[in-house]
Amino acid sequence: MIIYLISNNLVIDDINYESDVPVDEKRINRPLSIDGEKLAAKLSEKIVVSEIYSSAFASSIATAKYIACKNNLIININSALNDIKIGEMVRHNIKMLRFMQDRNFDYKYVNGESLNDGKRRILPLFKKIMSRNADTAIITHKRIIMSLLLNYLDTGYNLDERLILSFKDKVVLDDNENDCDILKLTINEEKIENIEVLEIER
Repeated sequence: MIIYLISNNLVIDDINYESDVPVDEKRINRPLSIDGEKLAAKLSEKIVVSEIYSSAFASSIATAKYIACKNNLIININSALNDIKIGEMVRHNIKMLRFMQDRNFDYKYVNGESLNDGKRRILPLFKKIMSRNADTAIITHKRIIMSLLLNYLDTGYNLDERLILSFKDKVVLDDNENDCDILKLTINEEKIENIEVLEIER
């Protein structure tokens, strides 16, 4: 079976909230940009599956709708696929949070989540999906994908000291910001046999 792990990171940035909205609420409601919508449409041309799972984030659902339409499927929305909660930043920032989490998988802000918290949240669902033995697209977020794959891949750091995840000595995911991250996992008897990094031209 094939499982696609997909994160479409092209969201709208130029939004001004005129009321005091917590950062995690802003993130869950942030829509795809026009480029993100175009990329999602192109992505749907390459993904053939029989099941689709999405986080509850607006950007994930907007990406999933193209794949669902192309494959004539319903979208299964599961909060276990939601992005890692940032929590209360106070005088901190997201860049510092990423830096610390890359080095300590239990690090988190108050009311936030660590990478290990994310792994514990998503792993049961991922194992359930693997057991169904159906080609599946999972539309989620890069940090939760990294959290999940901590359970399966080797960890290391690149020259910029960013976290990298490797499968059979090949880097398949790093902490750099990309327009879209797509991993094609080949699963056999509920084990990952191969991981291929896919690219979609914009």
